[in-house]
Amino acid sequence: MNPLKKKNNLLLNELKKQKDLYKPTIFWQDLSNKFIQMFNKSGLKNFRRNKLANNFFVPLYTQTREGKMKEIISISKKNTFSKRFKTDIIKFVSGENLAFKDYSTFKSGDLIKKLPYLQNFSESKFGNPKEQFIFEGKYFSRSSLNYLNGIVFLKQNTKNFVPKTILEIGGGFGSLAEILKFSGIEKFKYLSIDLPPLSVVSEYYLKKIFGPNSISDSEKLLKKSKININKLKKISCLQSWQIENLRGKIDLFVNFISFQEMEPNVVANYLNYISKLKPKYILLRNLREGKQIKKKNKIGVKKPTKLKDYINCLKSNYKLVARNTIPFGYLTYDNFHSELLLFKKI
Repeated sequence: MNPLKKKNNLLLNELKKQKDLYKPTIFWQDLSNKFIQMFNKSGLKNFRRNKLANNFFVPLYTQTREGKMKEIISISKKNTFSKRFKTDIIKFVSGENLAFKDYSTFKSGDLIKKLPYLQNFSESKFGNPKEQFIFEGKYFSRSSLNYLNGIVFLKQNTKNFVPKTILEIGGGFGSLAEILKFSGIEKFKYLSIDLPPLSVVSEYYLKKIFGPNSISDSEKLLKKSKININKLKKISCLQSWQIENLRGKIDLFVNFISFQEMEPNVVANYLNYISKLKPKYILLRNLREGKQIKKKNKIGVKKPTKLKDYINCLKSNYKLVARNTIPFGYLTYDNFHSELLLFKKI
């Protein structure tokens, strides 16, 4: 049995023993199985160009199907359009226009010269990304620009706050940790909590970025009933149920998007344990209207998680201090608007 399949099987067997709160929600039940089957078969070397991954945890800017995009670009090149118009078409269908908008928001917003520094960031090519854009000689994806804008929002709404210990639930393949590497923050710690196999994907990616010696042994941590945050290495990739085992304090908790794919009771349970770790700030990216409700043959949730749910969960210890859709979130054509939320410890 190959090592990846062996690890996925180990984690799946452990997952079966856990409370339903830590198992895939209705949104992720089928997806988790599909990802496990695909990655067991094909490995992780090219996970960033996996079609299913690109629809979920490795987001793309282009919304045009690959075959259609090639057709549009081919037609534009053969036509008698002006060179400028052809370039505009290519930038539009490729997603470069949207990426540049986010890049411009990040660059124009990050004018405060304080930690974490963001201007030196350039994304790696590990995982063989299907979509990356070069701006001013540096590489960016939709995932990294999402986080860069989120951190700019955080910097603009905090004073002299330098997070040294950061915990994230549902961090995709590890973009936030990669940004922290370039941030100038010395001796930071990043903890990622996710469902298998995504926890395995982020561990694979972050080992490439930081080297294996900077990563806590996730299999050894599985055996611990108590995990002391202070004793962890720079990077730790944990499983969903291990939130209950963490001991210590964190400075910042982050969740971008994945809470909206869970029901409110699941989110409330995670936030209960997060509150016990006493982060100074909680940074969330959520859909203002909540995720679509599951219908026949359409993916969705039983009950959307909305702003009021976060406020109710956190009201004893945190207050909402900032909320933003423009420029750091998204106003979308289908009226599901992405917004950033910042809560501060009372």
